[in-house]
Amino acid sequence: MAKPKKHGYGNVFVGFMFLGLGLGWLFGHLAAGLFIGMGLGFIAQDLLEGKERAATPASEPAAAPARHEPDLETVWARIEAHQGEPFRLALGQTFIYTVEGNAVVPSTTNVRIQKSQFAKALPHVPFQKVSDVPKDVFGPSYVYAILMDERIRDDDW
Repeated sequence: MAKPKKHGYGNVFVGFMFLGLGLGWLFGHLAAGLFIGMGLGFIAQDLLEGKERAATPASEPAAAPARHEPDLETVWARIEAHQGEPFRLALGQTFIYTVEGNAVVPSTTNVRIQKSQFAKALPHVPFQKVSDVPKDVFGPSYVYAILMDERIRDDDW
């Protein structure tokens, strides 16, 4: 993508600054003339650049790359394939899980996390932190740890 041509409006600022400096010297108020010239230079430069921005068509934002919507059955097959392997919660605790029917059973708690909970979370991946997991998902710490693990992600998100 070519860079837009940049005009030398910085010279407008410098020109007004020297004009103010000269007038200030002429009338015996050097500092006041300098500051007045600088102020006028900033204003003129902004007005000229503003006109250019208004005349230039806004560039369209780049289209976001097409995001691959992960398939639940593919992800669930990965979850089943990696049961019994160590996973890590966000705070560092290690756990393993087994898959019993349509549920994940973590080793560190007495709960079953249904496949439907992963289905609720999947459209929202990738997550930056556990609190990004939708609020209606049961077992968000475990869902996060499993879905954000590289073995389960497999470069899909």
